[in-house]
Amino acid sequence: MSISRRNFLGRGLAATAAVGAMAAPAYASQAGTLQGKKVPVEKYDVVVLGAGCAGMSCALEAALKGGKVVILDKMSRPAGNTIFAGGHFNATDTFVQKRDGLTDTKEEFFKDMMAVSQGRGDPELTQLYVDKSGEAIQWLTDKVGIMWRKMVKEVWPATTRGHVVDGKLKPGGAQLSKQLVDACKKAGVKFVFNCKVVELLSTPELACIGARTISEDDGVVDYLGKGGVLLATGGFHANKEMICKYMGGTAAWMPIRGSSVNTGENITLVKPFFAQLVNMDQFHAGPIHGPTRANPSTMVNYGVLVRNDGKRFIDEVSTYVRVAQQMPKLIPQNWANIIIDSQVVDIDTVATRIARYKKAKAPIYQADKLEDAIRLAGLPVDVTMKTIEEYNKAVKAGKAAELTPPNTLEKPRLIEKGPFMIFPFQGGMTATFGGPRITRRAEVLNTENKPIDGLYAAGNAIGGIFYDDYIVGSQLTAAVIFGRIAADEMMARCKKA
Repeated sequence: MSISRRNFLGRGLAATAAVGAMAAPAYASQAGTLQGKKVPVEKYDVVVLGAGCAGMSCALEAALKGGKVVILDKMSRPAGNTIFAGGHFNATDTFVQKRDGLTDTKEEFFKDMMAVSQGRGDPELTQLYVDKSGEAIQWLTDKVGIMWRKMVKEVWPATTRGHVVDGKLKPGGAQLSKQLVDACKKAGVKFVFNCKVVELLSTPELACIGARTISEDDGVVDYLGKGGVLLATGGFHANKEMICKYMGGTAAWMPIRGSSVNTGENITLVKPFFAQLVNMDQFHAGPIHGPTRANPSTMVNYGVLVRNDGKRFIDEVSTYVRVAQQMPKLIPQNWANIIIDSQVVDIDTVATRIARYKKAKAPIYQADKLEDAIRLAGLPVDVTMKTIEEYNKAVKAGKAAELTPPNTLEKPRLIEKGPFMIFPFQGGMTATFGGPRITRRAEVLNTENKPIDGLYAAGNAIGGIFYDDYIVGSQLTAAVIFGRIAADEMMARCKKA
């Protein structure tokens, strides 16, 4: 197919208006017919919806096990959240940790995962995640050829678990995506781009057997999966209607930090199957310079955070997700600033984020004297200087936790050695945490808590694991884990069929 993204999104759906009535059926459609006419049918062992980390992990695992696999994607190339990700994988008990002399336990990992989810993450799925996270890192190394940067110890809750993809492409998620595509193609996976999945196909008993697509070139095509269908379309963070419905208008005004094409197929496609949807009001956020898309992420933990009036507004121990989630609530304008000094610029985490700002040509206000940097940033000099002076005094006295708001970092960073740098940023919407609930086998559950035969889900398309907050790198790791589990399940179904 040679259709361009612009042509498809602009004209493709209109050109196939005859199928518009099937977009929201009372029940899922059966394969091979539409309005009394035959529809072309292609048969595979595994049908995957979405060319992201979850979808390609599933496709590669199934293909390596001998499966005939197809990946369907509405865009002209992989364009979901994976390519925008920093390339972090949150995992424990790995050869990379051992290589770099870092230690951790599965018990502590599980404890931290449940803590950031306020105890509301599904404990069974979380334990499975913890147990298989190390295996995911090994699989990416052995089967995809991923190389890992030297690990560093981060502030809680990332601690010693942050595995970062190494390679020429930046960010790390783009490198990951490229290597997954190459590995899938080498294994014989077929990619079909520029085709939009408009509904899932079923038996009369609502077992999922395939997916119906439309494209300008080929019209309507049905893809049948002998082993089932994997829903790996991502979430709905780029769908303003859904964000308003489930999270409110404040969240809908946040700039998009992830992909602009994740528009909620994980919700609309499963409705005819009466799928159980959970955590629909929860989302992943992160700091972003909206106009340039420069991403400071965890650099929020390496300095002082101030509003445009020069005053601190949040505890700097907060995860980058928490900072971004709270900003629109605490700051109606949704703009703040990270102030750092030269003592942290050589730390790999910080150096990487500075490089991101420079590459994106995002503003960095730098000066040898703090007051000059403040002036360049357009912040009130007297107020901001007073904020930093009071902060430094409290840190040196060991009383940072008594500030308002407190700073409860184990080792708060002083702001006293020039040159100084100031980075403006906003709270941005990265991904949604809500979606179909799944089993340990990656099966989608219906509202009666029964698995929907033949329907699996992984990646940002699912709900249940994440709630409220997030440890950096957890979504990519979960995408690999549950994508591979789904592949195993679907290949087992093929053998039984």
